[in-house]
Amino acid sequence: MGEMKMADLSTSFMGIRMTSPVVVGASLLSNRIDNIKRAEEAGAGGLVVYSLFQEQIELETKEVDEEIEIGAERFAESLTYFPHMEHAGPREHIMWIERTRKEVNFPLFGSLNATSKGKWIEYAKQLESAGCNGLELNLYSLETDPNKPGEEIEKQSLEVVSEVKSSVSIPVAVKLSPWYTSVANFAKKVVEVGADGIVMFNRFYQPIINPETESPEIRLELSTPAESRLPMRWIAILSDVLDVDIAESTGVHTGLDVARQILVGARAVQTVSALYENGIDHISVMNRELSEWMDSKGYADIDAFRGKLSQKNVADPYAFERAQYIEILMRTHEHKTAPGIAPSI
Repeated sequence: MGEMKMADLSTSFMGIRMTSPVVVGASLLSNRIDNIKRAEEAGAGGLVVYSLFQEQIELETKEVDEEIEIGAERFAESLTYFPHMEHAGPREHIMWIERTRKEVNFPLFGSLNATSKGKWIEYAKQLESAGCNGLELNLYSLETDPNKPGEEIEKQSLEVVSEVKSSVSIPVAVKLSPWYTSVANFAKKVVEVGADGIVMFNRFYQPIINPETESPEIRLELSTPAESRLPMRWIAILSDVLDVDIAESTGVHTGLDVARQILVGARAVQTVSALYENGIDHISVMNRELSEWMDSKGYADIDAFRGKLSQKNVADPYAFERAQYIEILMRTHEHKTAPGIAPSI
């Protein structure tokens, strides 16, 4: 009897071929070449290099003179990167990618974090020249001006996408926030101005109030699998209606988490927290779990089940909408209550 053939985990994102749908998301895990090599050896399909921030570029080019303060709206990767920004500016960042490109063969995605147009966009070209296979453009900013309408914020973001896209020849993915008034409509507009891919979603670190010191604090908290449900819902809804590749980037910790996202239509997933918790070699565990699940289901490759549970394909398409929300609330017999509290009838 012949040896059982392993499932084929290869996929593509924005036309970029990858040996696995598991991509290492932007984080400080990528600030050491040995970490990047380990990720490739463990079977990662690709890696997003830690972000280059618009503020860093503007500071280096003397377009701004004020010091940059770390805000609650920024990412985990920026919390440790920004304080040492003066020692590792944009030029060093580009040189680092050039060096990394010579050491590994799997796809590298440059990451730009920006909120408005400016001279910083020329660094998109430099990321391409440094050897990045694609770009991830992160649009998130915390808009606190009550007089600034939502359409103006969207217009500003779309101009950034359009300008970056026109400045490079490699594919560009846009990492979205889940807080737009209409996520579906804005995602559609992003595709219309040229985005080759969408990443769902940004994960924010909100401040917490320390009652002892009576001051706000920002704490690094790793994601949980439960957080993957929000992007999973939107991928299920949008994967059928938008002609664009979608990747998921929150709460993916296991091979089954990967399978869930692909079932609703994702082409790739990004993971960071699981690697901080379990080590970079955990990528191989995720791949093995995914492969074993595929074998148990009889799926020979990723395409065999991608989108099988997208909104269009499920028996109950309203499972991803409000109707399901109401149904869950009505299941009082499933609710756990404290002793002495009777469930409502």
